[in-house]
Amino acid sequence: MHRAFRLLHQLPRSTAPLRGTLALRAQPVVHKRSPLVWISAAAAAGYLGYETYRSPIFAEASYVGTVSEPNTMLNFPIYLNTDASWKRLVGLGVRQVSFLNINVYVLGLYMPAKDIESLKSFKQWKNFDKSEFLSKEDMAMSLLDQPVDVSIRIVPVRTTSSQHLRDGFTRSLLQRMRDQSADMTEDEEREIMQAIQVFKSYFPAAKVKKDTEFVFTKTRDDTLKMEFEGKEMGTVKNKWLAKNFVMGYLNPVQPASELARQDIASGFEKLLREQEQESEDTNKA
Repeated sequence: MHRAFRLLHQLPRSTAPLRGTLALRAQPVVHKRSPLVWISAAAAAGYLGYETYRSPIFAEASYVGTVSEPNTMLNFPIYLNTDASWKRLVGLGVRQVSFLNINVYVLGLYMPAKDIESLKSFKQWKNFDKSEFLSKEDMAMSLLDQPVDVSIRIVPVRTTSSQHLRDGFTRSLLQRMRDQSADMTEDEEREIMQAIQVFKSYFPAAKVKKDTEFVFTKTRDDTLKMEFEGKEMGTVKNKWLAKNFVMGYLNPVQPASELARQDIASGFEKLLREQEQESEDTNKA
């Protein structure tokens, strides 16, 4: 048996306290945003620069408050407010399972405007190559090595359970750990397994209604902050886990959603091209 799984069985179950609405009730209340929130979102969008980000990246739609994912018709906000910070949608897509392509959840990748602007200063991102981004994981890993916030917003398309979602996330993390284990010491593996146990402990036994919201953020200080319906579930303080949770959606080998990965790549390409054009226009002025 692979030592990662041997270590998993050796570890005691975490007794970390559960936080947030999931820990308090078995039937979470659907989180609704008031009109005031959307008015604030529009104001924030203007502050971030309408001209720079006026073109949405998904489906070439016109600039609006939300973008619809075509397979599920779920609407995602172009701007997401977490930690009192507005983040911009880069791309989204649906996760599908089995040969029947059953829709499980829609995910979107978000980043703060200032972090998107900083991409042009990264060596591997200065001349963004979409085909390279899609064929190798080096560019995505170089992004996650930087002190930036990257959020994955997940919305189930059907009623499910937190354990079902948790187990899917855990399988992705264990697979990435197995793929990298040749370069890890046993102590490093043990530390990662402990972090995975903490991660799992933040998912209590509860039903999760469709159209409710999870947000997982790889923070600029390399932790993974977990939220459900605007309430904090917990934070895992492990750099490997924070980066590799996001890489589960950007990895070219068996990503959680190829549709989302393709759209995220297109989103980065469009946003960086717009930045380059704006810079050229400024220099000409």
